[in-house]
Amino acid sequence: MLAGYTMGMTHQATITLDPLCLIGEARDHLYGANLEHIGQAIYGGVWAEMLRDRKFAGNDRMYAGMSEGLHNAHEGAGVVVPWQVYNPCPGTIRYVHDNSVFYTGRQSQRISIRRVDGEWRGIAQGSLYLQAARDYQLRLVLRGEGQAMQVRLGDESWTIDHLPGDWTTFEHSFTAAGEDPQGQLSIAIQTGTAWVGCASLMPADNLAGFRSDVVVALRDWSPRQLRWPGGNFVSAYHWQAGIGDRDKRPSYLDPAWWQWEPNDVGTDEFIALCRLIDAEPVLTANLGDGDADEAAAWVEYCNGGVDTHFGGLRAANGHPSAHDVRLWFVGNEQFGNWQVGHCDAQTYARRYLDFARAMRAVDPNLTLIGVGAPGDLYGGWNEEVLKIAGAEMDQLSLHYYSLRTEKWQQPPPPEQIYLPKMAAAHEVTQMLDETLAVIDRHQPQLPLAFDEWNTYVGAKPPDYIEDYNLADALYTGWLMNACLQRADRIHYSAIYHLVNVMGCYLSAPLYRWEAINFSRGGGWVAVDYGDAPAAPATIKMPSTLALELLTRYRGSHSIGCQVECGSFASPAAGNMPAFDVVPLVSAAATADPGGDCIYISIVNCAVDQAMRIQLAGLDFAEAARMFLVAGESPLSTNSFAAPQTVTIEERRVRLDELALPPHSFAMLVLRLQ
Repeated sequence: MLAGYTMGMTHQATITLDPLCLIGEARDHLYGANLEHIGQAIYGGVWAEMLRDRKFAGNDRMYAGMSEGLHNAHEGAGVVVPWQVYNPCPGTIRYVHDNSVFYTGRQSQRISIRRVDGEWRGIAQGSLYLQAARDYQLRLVLRGEGQAMQVRLGDESWTIDHLPGDWTTFEHSFTAAGEDPQGQLSIAIQTGTAWVGCASLMPADNLAGFRSDVVVALRDWSPRQLRWPGGNFVSAYHWQAGIGDRDKRPSYLDPAWWQWEPNDVGTDEFIALCRLIDAEPVLTANLGDGDADEAAAWVEYCNGGVDTHFGGLRAANGHPSAHDVRLWFVGNEQFGNWQVGHCDAQTYARRYLDFARAMRAVDPNLTLIGVGAPGDLYGGWNEEVLKIAGAEMDQLSLHYYSLRTEKWQQPPPPEQIYLPKMAAAHEVTQMLDETLAVIDRHQPQLPLAFDEWNTYVGAKPPDYIEDYNLADALYTGWLMNACLQRADRIHYSAIYHLVNVMGCYLSAPLYRWEAINFSRGGGWVAVDYGDAPAAPATIKMPSTLALELLTRYRGSHSIGCQVECGSFASPAAGNMPAFDVVPLVSAAATADPGGDCIYISIVNCAVDQAMRIQLAGLDFAEAARMFLVAGESPLSTNSFAAPQTVTIEERRVRLDELALPPHSFAMLVLRLQ
């Protein structure tokens, strides 16, 4: 039995609907997600690039063991991690991370043959999952001294006969002969010195640079909007470094998450992804170490005509049509001492005004969202910000994560936090009302953008993988119901996060990480996929299934929906206090005014009791369609080994016998008589 649950009699709930009570518009912006540069979300996640640190920006391994010593030099000294030596021989080859001769950024990989012995020697990168009969595209930017170079991918080889003295781009296609979970790319010479400026390896079936399997999976949900590039990442992100020739874009060590950022996915790539999955692009401006001029220039790059400076630059980069980005967040969590550019509320408000006025001078038709906080937290942040800048904000941002046990050495067992997780969703509804009350005291009726939310139990750096289960789908359904019940005030909602990092989706294989020279200009490096990686694939976590149903089956407006049901008590857990009374059922309804179809989303939190549902207020046809997200246990989940454990099940149901299984989320599609 799950902690805190007491068996009781059969549960019943009454849901009363009032289609004449139009709460607010069920906007597309309520059904969104975040995509941030963190962990394996972009690189190794949505992006198809297979090589890690492909621009050789990081650190090398200087010594074997814990510290330096005369007799423990590392054989890979001079080789940028996660690249490795290939066919090494002491005294025969020398490796240098070259900071004088480089193609991009401030570093390249130099390989020098010191004693010619007829052997091919150089560098390699392993842990490349090669799939049988799949085509791969390799691109190398090289310079040398006129010698030949041998390149091998798996069992296939390619010889470049002559390396010129200037940087030159070489391209080649490979077809994997067989399945190789530990495939290797090697780059080798026999004589002289060669430099590798950057390298790229992608499956040939990538879609505008994105993984085809990820794109196909994302299209099942097709979030209506996608917020990028952060998140904390944005507060040190400079957009101009992420446009133009991808191979020339400089890498840098991101101070938010301490990972090397190659800038391969920039503005134009993000827009391309949004077009691929039919999501509206939403951008966050850097108010951390950025300035108003930089933000205004970004608006012009996205929205300006080709006759403007930055609009012309966009056209020169292959995009003559404007990206037409309408929704912009101005900063991210500037109240937090973890944030680059952390500042007090008054300073943020004044900077917001500088940014907003500069951005609107370029395009007056923007929707701008300022940084807010939950309730009255952080020294009355919302009050101070709204007094100064509220009149020039279109919405106020809000982030909230539930449970927050991620800093515990060991997260609590899932069976101990099912009820607290359900109570957490109830707490979020209270937090939303408290925050709206604070807003109304200082900027009445300003809408709320609930743009980051999720449970946060065990996700840790650097990958922030969270083991989401069916309980999280119920939490997701409850939060979305709360937003719909407040659709007059909440105009935007986005779960955190889309892929891998606290992800709605998981994409394999997953990296094994290592901290390289962390205290001296280094960071987290994805070194390999471990000993037994899963084959490339993308799976949906249970929360995604609830979001699919909520997004797909809805009317244009949220309507009156009242629930009468029993309750449960929840013990304290994480940052959650104990709750004596938490409703067993959450529900919301949408409809098109004047239409004959009603959509009701229902969460049954009961651990092992079905929930009999009685509908009141309207006369419906006898039967309805019901889409269920359910499982044998509230802890059921999907994995690469069992990706279909939790699925969407469609049923035809009679309303006089309507019941929801225990621990389930349901979408009812009803017709009026």
